[in-house]
Amino acid sequence: MRRTFFVCGIATMALTFGGCSDYFEVDTNDILLDKDYVKESNELYSGYMGVASKMQAIADQTVFLSDLRTDLLEPTVNAPQDLWDLYNFKEKPGNSFANPRPYYDLIVNANAYLSKIIAYRKNNPTAIEEAHYQALISGTIRFKVWTYLTLGKLYGQVAYFDDPDLNLDKIGEIPVIGFDELIPRLIALMESGVDGVNGLYETNWGNILYPGVPANEQDLVWNMICPSPAPLRMELYLWNKDYQRVVDVGIPFIYDNGGRRYKVDNQDYNGEWIQVFTRDPITKTRVLINIVPYDFERNQTNRLISFFSNQEPSLYYLKPTEVAMQRHASQLRYDGHTLGDQYRGENYTYFFQNGQWVIRKFSRDRESASEIYKNNVHIVIYRDSDVHFFLIEALNNLGKFSQAEALLNDGIEQYVIRNVGNLQAPFDDEVMNAELKRNWGIRRRVNLGPVFPQGLSKEDIDTEAEKLEYMEALDRLVAEETLMESAGEAKAYFALMRIAKRWNDPSILADIVSAKYPDGQKQQVRGHLMNEQNWFVQYPL
Repeated sequence: MRRTFFVCGIATMALTFGGCSDYFEVDTNDILLDKDYVKESNELYSGYMGVASKMQAIADQTVFLSDLRTDLLEPTVNAPQDLWDLYNFKEKPGNSFANPRPYYDLIVNANAYLSKIIAYRKNNPTAIEEAHYQALISGTIRFKVWTYLTLGKLYGQVAYFDDPDLNLDKIGEIPVIGFDELIPRLIALMESGVDGVNGLYETNWGNILYPGVPANEQDLVWNMICPSPAPLRMELYLWNKDYQRVVDVGIPFIYDNGGRRYKVDNQDYNGEWIQVFTRDPITKTRVLINIVPYDFERNQTNRLISFFSNQEPSLYYLKPTEVAMQRHASQLRYDGHTLGDQYRGENYTYFFQNGQWVIRKFSRDRESASEIYKNNVHIVIYRDSDVHFFLIEALNNLGKFSQAEALLNDGIEQYVIRNVGNLQAPFDDEVMNAELKRNWGIRRRVNLGPVFPQGLSKEDIDTEAEKLEYMEALDRLVAEETLMESAGEAKAYFALMRIAKRWNDPSILADIVSAKYPDGQKQQVRGHLMNEQNWFVQYPL
């Protein structure tokens, strides 16, 4: 029985992912909401993939909602009113981009799936292998946690529920909780889980899908579709100000048991680095951790190319702002005298095409009019720089300034060289350092010089007030760097929010965001954003 179930599960997954043209098409009335849907054991696998499929409906929406609120994007004359309303902080009920329904759609399905798989296991205790059961439960928990975290960051409050039978139309009737209350609840769900399974269990889906097939012949994208435990926990702990726990999870993660992934190193330097957004993700696993995949050949597309490009048949709804492009142009390179963000600025993050500035980060693979819409643009959930920014923030707020600056600027090897005989945690382990020294730092990887808090010196800190002053100034540099490194990836706005909130200074966010608006609107937007409640998308649940 177990072997038959296993083979059926593999066949179902292979067909679901590999051959169906409607894979990842999203329908709120799909099979997951049917109370009797787990009639056959192999549906446990297809049901899990059904939860995963919901990510495709929210990935590009998250990019638009968050990066339109940084200083990166502004609408073009082609843009619909809904995007202009978001840009002007005037979203109304009915705004198709602001509606949180697709996020709750995933949560409803995750709750239903968890209920069904737990019930099925109790009734059929030997029908599914323990390792597979844990992987399915744990992955579903992480889909739910990541989606709730994203909802909280975008909307500031959520309707939190575990009810497996809740109708999507009833969500507006559930009491809401604020973002600060949400974070501990999500940490508890990750660490405690359900039915004895927490959200920390990982498996190699390639071995489940392709038993007996060598790893280099497996399609490993399925190991990337679910948010991994380490970066998800790091982000949760960072929001919760558990800075030491961020470091405790993050350093072993980037060490990777001596592996060569996630190091922000010169193996993915220069043009290779930018290719992680346009090439086959399986060839970029040194950088990419988790993604939402799409495949044009199977009718899977997102709207990034369509909204960002002005090459037909794209719509060109959103364009880069002058202030964002100027930030890239004003960066000092590693040689100490040349200006310009060489590998993230013009021709990489953005470029001038058909007489207009466009976001180019996701379209470099195919750019001709006949091919551009065929780009298989995956959307990044987590990648190497994300976990490094989490570590930089955490180390900074632990007062470990030199270590934080090493990850931000020119890498761990240079830190080791400068501090021979006086290495400090977490870079005081010789075994780990042998591999961590591959790290070039966020800025050195793209050939930019180091940055430090202006007018301040960490060597001259004598008081707690001076320490906090340096800490806040370094946090501000992290926010600025995230705006460049993570442009268009739905990361920078949340970093701005977190840092402004940490220092109880809304101007950290308001000054940056308002700078992109016309002079007549700049002060009005800044004043609006000085109220933290106005950082969030306003839309009824």
